[in-house]
Amino acid sequence: MLGPAVCLMAAVSPVVGGSAEAASALITVGLGLSALTLGAVSVNHLDIAPRHAGMVFGAGNTAATVAGLVSVPLTGWMLQQTGSWPLVFGLIGLHFVVGSAVWAAWVGDKPLPEDGPEDGSVSSGPQTA
Repeated sequence: MLGPAVCLMAAVSPVVGGSAEAASALITVGLGLSALTLGAVSVNHLDIAPRHAGMVFGAGNTAATVAGLVSVPLTGWMLQQTGSWPLVFGLIGLHFVVGSAVWAAWVGDKPLPEDGPEDGSVSSGPQTA
């Protein structure tokens, strides 16, 4: 998640020297790096809540959808008020940085205690007879 933040910030920085091609390339690389995070984030639902992964995934998707619904008009409003793409990309970059810090702080490979089996035992996978 830090790679996309760096790419987006570089795309609107003096580093590109006003080159639309360089900015476009950096945005493309940033979005590609963002797509690579989806596998780790999506599978983590199964790690932390195997019994309720669908519910956790659904809650995450709902939050992401609401964020998408809010961010588009908010971006338009910010551009109308300031005319500043660096401000817009800076906020997106900040979102990536904060998101990566929160994910790194909370990510784990152990199920949450609240998601454990009802009898308190720990399952090591499918049981065979």
